[in-house]
Amino acid sequence: MPRWRNAAVVVAVIAIAGLAGCVPEPATPVATETATPTVTVATPTPAATPTPTASETSTRVVSRVPASCDELGTASSRAETVGGLTAQHADGFVRPSPPNATTKLSCNWIQEEAAAVLLIVSTASPADVNAGLGQLASEGYQCQAAQDFGAQYCMRPGDAASSEDVVVARDDVWIYLETVNVNARAWLSDIAAQIFG
Repeated sequence: MPRWRNAAVVVAVIAIAGLAGCVPEPATPVATETATPTVTVATPTPAATPTPTASETSTRVVSRVPASCDELGTASSRAETVGGLTAQHADGFVRPSPPNATTKLSCNWIQEEAAAVLLIVSTASPADVNAGLGQLASEGYQCQAAQDFGAQYCMRPGDAASSEDVVVARDDVWIYLETVNVNARAWLSDIAAQIFG
């Protein structure tokens, strides 16, 4: 082969090799400044805890209510008050009580037509006990704070001669006492001290 052809082949190979180097490389993406979307996540604000009212923070005393009428007050004051009376079935009495009350203990003693004692211990929320106390004035009760056991003491003359109706209430306990020809105040004081401490 003549030299000029060799030279032409070499030039052609170099040119092809040079063109091979000219093949464009794949385009590399160029980072451009784009707006990054912002996501706002709302953080929930914790709900405010309501501040308990004084009646809600009062000491609950339901657990101190005796389980039996024979455990009310002290043995001596109980004997002095109802020792001469006969215990009777005491369910079904309707007397002043707070809204939503639950009867925990209902006790009734009588001596024929001569004397009687009815005692009902109910429980309700402190708010309901306060609401019940607020209604007593319209039923003829006069209320005052009892200093010896920190409760409200409400009293009205009973429907019969020598009778009286008394309510002693504090926290979540409501004590109703109705007497006819019996002085039960010392016993009621013992019962209140027993329940309210």
